[in-house]
Amino acid sequence: MKSLSWHREKRWTSSVRKNGMMTQEVHFDGDRSRLPHRFDVKALQAETLELIAAYPPYLHYQVIPLTMMDASQASHGDYTRADWASWKPTAALKRSPAIQQVLDSLQCEKTNVRLMRLEPLGEVRPHKDPQLDLDLGQQVRLHVPIFATEEVDFILNGKRLPLQPGELWYMRLSDCHQVINRGLTERIQLSIDVVVNDWVKEQIAAGDVDV
Repeated sequence: MKSLSWHREKRWTSSVRKNGMMTQEVHFDGDRSRLPHRFDVKALQAETLELIAAYPPYLHYQVIPLTMMDASQASHGDYTRADWASWKPTAALKRSPAIQQVLDSLQCEKTNVRLMRLEPLGEVRPHKDPQLDLDLGQQVRLHVPIFATEEVDFILNGKRLPLQPGELWYMRLSDCHQVINRGLTERIQLSIDVVVNDWVKEQIAAGDVDV
């Protein structure tokens, strides 16, 4: 039995009976949310510069893995499920305390964690990631911009998101999105795939959704 309590169009709670007790379940139907978290930009930028110094020059786009699949754990190959693989930290993450502090602040399981680099004047073409949908209840991707300027456009469903370094964002990436870097410096973003739980849903719903 459910009774709905509407707060606004994009988020609401429902009373749900679980194990004989009534609990509040959070629902979110928006495509974006700036979560109520802020991180140390200077520490993240300094640490990121040290990390990328060990990597060769790249063209267009580069991914630096901070977690990797555990080869000892068999994958069932269903990428829509949060448990399709097990993950463990890479050597790069083990020497990155500022990034680790970000991850530790998230009260959920983290899976695929990466630094995403986009070259100056580069573009990520419009695309969709169908497995990253909150409605599936499996996994979503959170973003922490590290190096980003006003000349970087992250566009979701035709609308630009005002991403600023040190912020934490959720986007419904099962919808169409793209990135355009019109600037002369690279964009670097921390990408964190997480397993959906009550904390994740509550934080997304508590964020700034009208951005």
